[in-house]
Amino acid sequence: MRNRRNIAAVLATTLFLAGTVALAASNETIKRNNFGAELVKQGRLDEAIVEFQSAVQADPRNAAAQLNLAVTYDRLGRADEAIVAYKKAAELDPGKATTFNNLGVLYAKKGLSDDAIQAFEQGLKVEPTNPTLQKNLETAKQNLETAKKNRDLLQERETRIAEARKQVEARPKDARAAYSLARVYASLDMQEQAFEWLGKALQLGFDDIRFVREDPVLAGLRGDPRFAKLLESR
Repeated sequence: MRNRRNIAAVLATTLFLAGTVALAASNETIKRNNFGAELVKQGRLDEAIVEFQSAVQADPRNAAAQLNLAVTYDRLGRADEAIVAYKKAAELDPGKATTFNNLGVLYAKKGLSDDAIQAFEQGLKVEPTNPTLQKNLETAKQNLETAKKNRDLLQERETRIAEARKQVEARPKDARAAYSLARVYASLDMQEQAFEWLGKALQLGFDDIRFVREDPVLAGLRGDPRFAKLLESR
């Protein structure tokens, strides 16, 4: 989805945690987490995942290991797993704006604009002047607005087609109903369907050929050889 930057989180090690959390973490968690961070630096991401998973299993309350797991999932393109891990990291340590930013970026990539906006807004509560979060929030809002407009246009398009097809179904022998459906398709730049129904309209006896040749709605069809072929015997 457009104008989205994946801002990589900085890998955190247990040594950087607040003292109380570090003391609560087991030696196994510290060892696994820090070794995983070293593996990431070497580009050995799959091996790092194993270490971070082991660290989290040893101490599910260790926010640094959970964040490292999320970041590594993210780098490997395992978005769904990364989202779960980022959410858990945010629960454990709600004071890291980067966690919310990365979570929001992943939501945005999946087209979940509402969730992305919520994540970015949560990050801004932590760091109200964070320029990256502000920019990403604005982008997410623009993407949401675009998605809503596209949805409305699609609904309008489907409604127009459905209404025109309903008339054809009610009057299957009516040349003007078929021609109206051809015009709807042509106005939506659905040329294959437009030609199909224009042909049916002519077969059913639509005889205002001059109008067909001049109809502005059909302007997009006239450059196609099929248009002249349909009218050549009229």
